Amino acid sequence: MKKRPITRQITHEREIPMLQGWLQAMIPKGLAAGAVLVTLGRPTRSQIQNEKFHAMIGDIHKQCFRGYSDEGIKAALVNQFALEMEANGEPLSHPGEKVWDWVNQVAVYVRPSTTEFTKKECAAFIEFLYATGTDLGVTWNEKALAVYAEYKEAA
Repeated sequence: MKKRPITRQITHEREIPMLQGWLQAMIPKGLAAGAVLVTLGRPTRSQIQNEKFHAMIGDIHKQCFRGYSDEGIKAALVNQFALEMEANGEPLSHPGEKVWDWVNQVAVYVRPSTTEFTKKECAAFIEFLYATGTDLGVTWNEKALAVYAEYKEAA
C-alpha cells in the first residue's frame, strides 16, 4: 500500500521554528521504514477543490458515460480542459505530453495530473466541468451542489 506524503504549509517566516521542530520529530520516525524525501514547493489545489471536481466527474460519468470507467472519463475531461486552456493562451503549468512507443509504433498520451493543478487551474477546471456537465444535461447531485456552493462562497 502506497502511503501519502505528509505535508505542512507555512505562510510566514515566524512559522519556520515550528516546522523545524516538526521535521526533527518526523524524520526519525520515517527513517525507521527507509529513506525519507523532504521537498520544498508551492501549494497546489485545495481539498475542497479536489472533492468538488471528483463529485462533478462522478455525476458526468454516471449520467452520460456509464460504459466507461471513472478514470477514463476523468482522463478525457482533463484532456479536453488542457486543450481548452492551451487554445485560450493559458496552458497548464504541468501539461500532458505525447511520447512515442517505439515497440508498438504508436503515440501514447500522458494526461496532465490533477494533483499538480495550481489552485487557479483547479478553479478553472471546476468551472469547465460545470459548463461541460450543463451542456451534457447533467443534474448535479446534492454533494456536488453543496461543495460548489461552499466553493463559490470561498472564492
